Amino acid sequence: MVVANSAVDYAELKARNPLGDAVEAAGVVLHGKGRVRQGVCPFHQETEGSFTVYANTEKFWCFGCGAGGDVLDFVGRMEGLTLPEVIRRLDDGSTPSPRAPSHRPTPAQRPTAISIPPRDPALLTAAVRFYGGQLRRSSAALQYLASRGIGPDAALRLGLGYAPDHGLREHLQASGFTNQRQRDSGLFLERGKERFAGTITVPDLAQGRARWLTGRAIQPNARPRFQALPGSKPVLGLAALGPAPSGVIVAEGVFDWLTLAGWGYPAVAALGTQGMDKVAAALRGCPRIFLAFDNDDAGNTAAQELKQLLGNRAAVVNLPHGVGDLGELATRPNGNLIFRRLLAHAANAAR
Repeated sequence: MVVANSAVDYAELKARNPLGDAVEAAGVVLHGKGRVRQGVCPFHQETEGSFTVYANTEKFWCFGCGAGGDVLDFVGRMEGLTLPEVIRRLDDGSTPSPRAPSHRPTPAQRPTAISIPPRDPALLTAAVRFYGGQLRRSSAALQYLASRGIGPDAALRLGLGYAPDHGLREHLQASGFTNQRQRDSGLFLERGKERFAGTITVPDLAQGRARWLTGRAIQPNARPRFQALPGSKPVLGLAALGPAPSGVIVAEGVFDWLTLAGWGYPAVAALGTQGMDKVAAALRGCPRIFLAFDNDDAGNTAAQELKQLLGNRAAVVNLPHGVGDLGELATRPNGNLIFRRLLAHAANAAR
């Protein structure tokens, strides 16, 4: 996230340089119309079209590598520029050149069109069950979850799984899913590679059926660390709370949400610090909301933005000094008790 500079009118600068124009000027072909457009990410090797531009917020997010931000972030990352250099570039009306990093896909690698089929809940649910069985057989995956403060009971209740390098296709075939449905599912990459191989899988469940899926690599050197199905992301966990939850805690990331849900709190994940307007819209029927974002500049900014959108219904939970996020808090002695006290303090301060 770009650090503000009081000498620059950032709103005016961004208004003169729409994000979509800058992205297309950099050689990224965007498909779709209206609020959401997608293309092949210029920041990591892919052909899936995980790079998403949101016209209503002027923000971008890649579901493959996790890159995100506004037009300043995009130009700076794309061109390798410092913030003052980005400001000068945009202020004089120029746009990013088509010059690209060496790892960027060549034009021949890019698909001529990107079509993301509707989600297939029956197939995704079958995949989640397969991954769940694999988790129970993987000591490495269970140990990784334990290191993050998530026990086997919580993993089972939340539908967590582990994706090995192979086996899903055969399982889906045996379950009666056609090759076309498998190809359309988003679970497989080019040459049949499994998208979530080597990750802890985390589904978005509604009445026991999977609607979306993300994954986190258990090996520290794996890239990308996170994977997700192409297309729009949900407010993770909201569907499982029912149509009108009386209160909810909003965490920033997947494992922050897993921590809260494992402790038994009604919680959801914003899945990043972008798109707070979408999160606010999803929570419009909830009368009491607590915001427990990461303890850094990006998390604090996102929490304040969301609080402004939600109004008096929202209160910010401030994590202790030295604790980066809820996932880190979960690994500390009495982490749940500490959070309960912080939650009570936020509730009392909001009265």
